Amino acid sequence: MGEVSTLWQVHLETLRPHLSGRDHRGKKGSLRWLEAAVAERGGRAGTVRNILYKDLGSPEEKLRLFEVICDLYSESGLEPPSLPSELALESARRALGRDKRRLFRRFVRALEQGEKPQMVVVGGAATGKGVLLAAVERAVPGCLMVNLGGELAQHLHPLAEKLGLELEGILSQLSPTQPYALQAALQDELRSELAGALNACGKPLLLRAEKEGQIGGLSLRDTQGNPVGLAAWIEPLLRRLTIPFLAGLSEPPPNLAWHPLSPPSRAEARRYVKDRLPDLPPERVEALVNQAGRNFAELSRLVLLEAAQTQGSPPAALAGYNLAQDTALRPILYALAVLSPEADPGIPVPLLEKAIGKSLEHLSQAERALLAPMGEGKVRPALRSLLPQVPEKEARRLHTLALDFFRGDLFRQLHHARGAQRLDKLLELLSQDPSRLALLPTLWADSQSWPTLEREKLAMAVVRYRAVLGQYAHPEALEALELLFHSTDPAVQAWARVKAAEARVDAGDFPAALQLLPPPETLSGEIGAEGLLVWAAVERWQGDYAQAEAYVQQALSLPIQPFLADRVRLWQGLVAKDAGRFEEALEALRQVSHDPLLVGRARYQSGDLLLRTGRVYEAEAQMRQGLQALEASGAPPEEIARVRARFGTALRRIGNFEEAERYLYQSIREASDEFIRARAMSEASVLELARGRPLEALALLAEAEAYLREVRERPEEAHYRHRRTLYRIAVAYWVRASGLPYLPPYVGGQKAPESVKILRELHEELLSKKLPGDRYIALSIDVALKLSLLMPAPKAEAMMQGCLQQSDPYFQAQARLGYAETLARQEKWAEALAQVVQIGDLQDPGVQSWKLGLETQALLGLGQEEAAWKKLQTCAGLPAPYRAQLGRVLGKIWPAEALRARLNTRSPLALDDCLALHLSQASPAQ
Repeated sequence: MGEVSTLWQVHLETLRPHLSGRDHRGKKGSLRWLEAAVAERGGRAGTVRNILYKDLGSPEEKLRLFEVICDLYSESGLEPPSLPSELALESARRALGRDKRRLFRRFVRALEQGEKPQMVVVGGAATGKGVLLAAVERAVPGCLMVNLGGELAQHLHPLAEKLGLELEGILSQLSPTQPYALQAALQDELRSELAGALNACGKPLLLRAEKEGQIGGLSLRDTQGNPVGLAAWIEPLLRRLTIPFLAGLSEPPPNLAWHPLSPPSRAEARRYVKDRLPDLPPERVEALVNQAGRNFAELSRLVLLEAAQTQGSPPAALAGYNLAQDTALRPILYALAVLSPEADPGIPVPLLEKAIGKSLEHLSQAERALLAPMGEGKVRPALRSLLPQVPEKEARRLHTLALDFFRGDLFRQLHHARGAQRLDKLLELLSQDPSRLALLPTLWADSQSWPTLEREKLAMAVVRYRAVLGQYAHPEALEALELLFHSTDPAVQAWARVKAAEARVDAGDFPAALQLLPPPETLSGEIGAEGLLVWAAVERWQGDYAQAEAYVQQALSLPIQPFLADRVRLWQGLVAKDAGRFEEALEALRQVSHDPLLVGRARYQSGDLLLRTGRVYEAEAQMRQGLQALEASGAPPEEIARVRARFGTALRRIGNFEEAERYLYQSIREASDEFIRARAMSEASVLELARGRPLEALALLAEAEAYLREVRERPEEAHYRHRRTLYRIAVAYWVRASGLPYLPPYVGGQKAPESVKILRELHEELLSKKLPGDRYIALSIDVALKLSLLMPAPKAEAMMQGCLQQSDPYFQAQARLGYAETLARQEKWAEALAQVVQIGDLQDPGVQSWKLGLETQALLGLGQEEAAWKKLQTCAGLPAPYRAQLGRVLGKIWPAEALRARLNTRSPLALDDCLALHLSQASPAQ
């Protein structure tokens, strides 16, 4: 390290341990880097070496280098060094007019010589008092800068904190009912206290004062009790000071000597802008000067706004300047800060004009620069980083104004009711629909200081909101429930028990829910409706669908809010679905229309029901709508994963294997709940079986079965899912044995011992236990169908004949197709046809494909090959996988020569594969 001989080297030695890295100029802080940085600012790179090592160079070049070094200090998180007096003078020379430059030099030099200068300058609003004081503040670090105007208390409080002075005692004594003489005496005591604290501090004071002011809402008074302006009120304070001060007043003081300030010339205004924004293009400099006219206050505002908009932050010359300190800009800044939330920034012009008390036509250039038009009669803040923290009293006034204005806007009503602390209005809006809490994400955390009654009402909304999302274990929900459990209101305590029970139901712990639930006869009103729905869930779990429905009907008869009515309708649909009254269930689910999340659930449940009844195209459309609604409304990830898996099944049923794969495997990847993941794996296995991949299916099923066999949560659901998974394992072995994908038309006569073993055990269990619900009926039919394919035809015929008594058309169609297959295997063609023609026109590709296959097979058996071929051509409307399966199955039994002639093929492929390819490539128009 070389000898450090100049102040410049001292600054760099302090800085270098904190610098690292390189950029396009080289290593940060090196000589070459500094030369490049100075050159980029319009300086001469060759001067940097002389300044650093010899302190030789023009003040202008030194100022450029100093600004580069200050920027490096700021980037490194260090406090920039003080501006050397020589450079402060140069900066002032460039920025100030002749009269201000003379006053600046006189004050700063007196301080440097150890004197205690006390100067008063006087100028109107446009003469540059603030510019002069800012130049001195840059040149003399450690000064106290004070701006006074309007309500003095808000300016004196931060000053008193710096000085360690307690002003509250005096300010609290001021009252409009006092005699003027007493008010004057208290104000004089205040001045005396301030003077003493300022003298004790010893720092130079830079004071800027406007024309008028007040304190504690009272007029300023002299020692005789007469009302006075701010300059006259300040004079006794200045007389008591023993420290240096420079006071910039808007009016002359009554008795102190003072120096006049003249308005800036255009040249002075130009220099001021260039000094603060050296990189600003000349045309933009002229535009700012033209906008401000000969008004330094307006020019300084415009310069700061320009810097913020072009650089993202104020330049070094304006650092620390807060626009909200400017009384001219304060009203519009406060209004913009309160009336323009980031989520909805547009402010209607009439509202803004009412808030600031004047028309936008009368705004100054600086005020206009704060606004950006949005169209449709709205404006927004031009730059949000300039918006200040608004004092609580003013913020409440503005929020109250907006609350009255935005009568039909839900978000604004919530936002401004909160800001205005109108808890009654806020809670009314939330009680109508707790999901509105999504628009106020920090409200619960911010409600700690609310009165008990209001906070309990909010707690109920929080619990309802989280419950709809399935987030019973969310910290907010747990904290809110804890609060409600300790309520002094028995009804509130009862409601808390209901919601805690609801959480247990959601987790599948029905015995625990029963321990928490209040007796149904004690429930009434909204609390009663929610409690009855939980009782309905418990009865549904216990298999008493009639009682579950009774509770739902009882809940429907109670006075309830629209969002709760949606929940009741959803449950009405669920219990009707469980009881097998499908049209009634669909009608109830269609009536769910208020809450987007519940609408999504209702559409999903409708789709699931339609899928069970064979209306697969309607099911796919409903499920797609439901899934989109759930994703858009922030449903729990576990619920979305579950719905994706079921939607994948709907897509498989309509033959859309590619999209089905995407949804099923996305569900497996994203399911954080192991139960849902196992369910999704079990569902995905059926897709692999439909694609003829038994080994891939068995890999999925092995993992799902192991989990469902051992899991202890949701025991009833786990029991069903485990049985369904065992059935699918049997199907996988059947697919492996038959060599055909798991698609209709199904053909019996294979040997698959592993399948038979599993299917027989399931068949016996389902026959003996008579488990409740239509899903066990569906499983029983599926098990019987697959078992019949592996049994000798006569025995299979007898078993399937016993399955024909089904009230549901879809279940009956499946049973009749299975029975017809057993007849076809025995070549009872006429009887098989008689069964098939009784099946209605169900819009299910699986039913249609198996029905078409059996009809074609029967016609072939009856020797009507031409009629059979014509019948087969009607498959063109089926999805391609089903058409291919028809070809694979019928190609094996079609007379070979006749089929080869019809296909007109010389392919070496087997004829069943040729027919499968021919049919799968056929378009619906063929």
